[in-house]
Amino acid sequence: MTLAVLLAFALLLAPGRAEAADEPFKIDFDQSAMQFGLLSDLPLGELASTGSLEGTIDEAGNVTIPKGKFVLPEVGITDPIAVKIFMGVESDATGTFNRETGELVLNAKAGVWVSVDLEALLGMLGTLGVEIPGGSGIIDTVLGSVKELTCGFSPMDVTFTTGETSLGSGQPFTAGPLGPGALTAEWSQLGPFAGKTKILGLIDACQAIKMYAPQLLEGALGGVLPEGTDLGGLDIEALLDNLDNVNLGPSSLTLTRSVDENPIVEPPLGEPNLSLSVNPKKRKVKAGRKATFTVKVKNSGEAPAKGVKLCLKLNGPATTKGKRCRTLGVVMTGATQTRRFTVKAAKGKKKKSASVKFELQASNATRSSSAAKLLIRR
Repeated sequence: MTLAVLLAFALLLAPGRAEAADEPFKIDFDQSAMQFGLLSDLPLGELASTGSLEGTIDEAGNVTIPKGKFVLPEVGITDPIAVKIFMGVESDATGTFNRETGELVLNAKAGVWVSVDLEALLGMLGTLGVEIPGGSGIIDTVLGSVKELTCGFSPMDVTFTTGETSLGSGQPFTAGPLGPGALTAEWSQLGPFAGKTKILGLIDACQAIKMYAPQLLEGALGGVLPEGTDLGGLDIEALLDNLDNVNLGPSSLTLTRSVDENPIVEPPLGEPNLSLSVNPKKRKVKAGRKATFTVKVKNSGEAPAKGVKLCLKLNGPATTKGKRCRTLGVVMTGATQTRRFTVKAAKGKKKKSASVKFELQASNATRSSSAAKLLIRR
């Protein structure tokens, strides 16, 4: 009994097998708009205007976008040197999607990064007569081995929403992730100063440059500025010490999807409506002679009629040659198909008339019939 009780508790606590599996959740953005607060007046162009997110959604609408699957656009310049500014999502993004309203909210840790072609920058400064002094083993190692330097501010809390912010306007994905919509995010206070570039996988190149920046700037500017030049009391060391507390001013990023790639759903078809008519309704003919009846089948319904078959039935002194049933196949909406049947009045019979009946049947329509009369003259 004890074992049975334990097994019952285990079954109650175990996840149900019938629990629905998570579904894929993906949005591709084809437009973007970025505004970096105090940097908004810089002549920055779009380097990559598209973005995307790809993850999963559960039955309750909870969305998870793994780190590395939330791709954001970039702005910057390529001439005279390559400099790009971008936001990077530094954690899994989680939130909710309302399937009925199309509202999407995602929360994540993010960073704002600046990447510069350091090799090209040093080359350009050299042509201008600016020499970066050495003297430190670490800084010499950084300047000598790093080609692209990426520094920034991370992490900071960012919320992407289809709602409104003071700088941007989102748009619900009412047609689902494959339909049009927009996500927008807003921030001001940046995260702590951080670096992505590592030397030998250990040395933080950005922190090393920050440490030796006053010495580097003093040596570099001393070679090009006239002696006694006043820099307006600019305290380089104080600015660098404050890098962990930078307020960039109101900044925003809006990602837009303008296309609808949902599969086209055809409206449900109605039913076929077949009608049958015979001409003439009465036909006089001498015994032993033939008479022709024209039969028309029309579909006035909202769907094609399938498996349509038209059959002749005779009752009385008359016969017909060939098949008594004709296969019409599919009769499209609004179409009319015509068939002619020939019957022969029999000789030497006492009856003076025969019944000529046509029956119509289809696999997806109701049966119908129409009759005519064959009058026989002796």
